[in-house]
Amino acid sequence: MALAAVVLLIGLLGSAGAASAHDSVESTSPADGSTVATAPEQITITLNNTPGALGSAISVKDSTGTEWAQGPVAVLDGTVTQQLKPGEPAGKFTVLWRIVSSDSHPVEGTFTFTAISAAAGPGGASAGTLVPVAPPTDSATPAAAVPAVPSADGIPWAVVVMIAVLVALVTGLALTAKRRLNKAD
Repeated sequence: MALAAVVLLIGLLGSAGAASAHDSVESTSPADGSTVATAPEQITITLNNTPGALGSAISVKDSTGTEWAQGPVAVLDGTVTQQLKPGEPAGKFTVLWRIVSSDSHPVEGTFTFTAISAAAGPGGASAGTLVPVAPPTDSATPAAAVPAVPSADGIPWAVVVMIAVLVALVTGLALTAKRRLNKAD
């Protein structure tokens, strides 16, 4: 009976690792290292799964360090979109992103692109009342906003609790069976 509990525990732990893989980026727009004719109105990052919007942030800075991201990120299916302020200059831009993966763990990265000409000025773009998003500045700070609580070794707490309950259940059944066998003698 103890052997069955160990086999069950190993099976659950073995399958949990594969199921909790983080989402991966399939593409970005503009593409990493690309040169575009005009500074874009938005940045998009496409992932292989639908990420969470809460706790996700995208920062877009020009070569002087000026922030061009405007408003919260939008998530639709596997695509995360960040609107940009109108009037971006020509030049090189650096995109820093931190997205909450569908498994509730944050994933982050960076990419660059270069715009040959500036974007349309404030009059040329649609005006909105979007609130700027603070970019991720420290890996530890945005992680506090992530709603799920993973364990230290990367296995979600729900899996750990489920394993503990199953082990307790198997142990209880084994003790009950042993007592019944002892009474039968």
